[in-house]
Amino acid sequence: MDLVNGSVESLSRLLDGIDAAVQDHLSWNQGLFRSVLLGEAPAEGLLRPGAHERCHLGLWLQREHAQLSAIDAELTQAVAESHGRMHDGARELGSARLEGRSDLRAALTAYEEGQRQMISSLAELKHAIESVTGSIDVLTGLPLRHGLDAVFVQCRRDARREGRRCYLAMIDVDHFKSVNDRFGHPAGDEVLVHVARTLRVALRENDPLIRYGGEEFLALLRCDDVAAAELAASRLLEALRGASIELGLGRGLRLTATIGLAEALNEDSLQTTLMRADRALLQGKLNGRDRHVMALAREATST
Repeated sequence: MDLVNGSVESLSRLLDGIDAAVQDHLSWNQGLFRSVLLGEAPAEGLLRPGAHERCHLGLWLQREHAQLSAIDAELTQAVAESHGRMHDGARELGSARLEGRSDLRAALTAYEEGQRQMISSLAELKHAIESVTGSIDVLTGLPLRHGLDAVFVQCRRDARREGRRCYLAMIDVDHFKSVNDRFGHPAGDEVLVHVARTLRVALRENDPLIRYGGEEFLALLRCDDVAAAELAASRLLEALRGASIELGLGRGLRLTATIGLAEALNEDSLQTTLMRADRALLQGKLNGRDRHVMALAREATST
């Protein structure tokens, strides 16, 4: 998942939300058992159907459902279902106590099992969020190269299913070193964030964009043919040319990039495709930068 525009912070918010939900549950659990053991009236709303949708965790799950599902839909569903079962058990416990029933074993077992599954699923979901956080570039909010193999395989699979081809675009910001030398590294960081946002907007939502390292980015494109891939690369270049950045100059700094394109051929590994894209990128730099070069099976063409 791409996380440009401040969503790195939203991952931290999700982690904080899980911790807060667990703490709130512990307090809620303490109140529940106090009422059951002492024969006190349970908390208001506990016996109502749908109570699991109105408690702290239930409201949090509803509020963050889209992002949690994007990280792991199966785990998110498991948390929601086990949370509902736990509340069903709690409601049965409270009802049995109010009605004076002496055998609470079945209700207690249902409650404990729902709680166990909920805590386990929350722990797994937290681990999944932490894994995503560790694979995200803090500066740009883009995925880092660590998971590129899986993204590459998925792109080829999706392209094959759609009757398209998968292309790897290696994008290098032109003359980036001169930006650092002239304006300093903080300004260079601003440029990288600006480039990441510009590229992300110019790409289709489901086209992966990755911070490959330094001033290099990778995009994976699913296109009908070479012409469509070259058109997509041209759009990226045009987007950068048209999105200058203010660095205290009193005028916008114009940015350009060079792109090396390579089709992910059936027999090619990720490393082979990367090498072909890298050679095409080098050719683009030798030809004057601010252009894209397509590496075909036996030759490279420049535009």
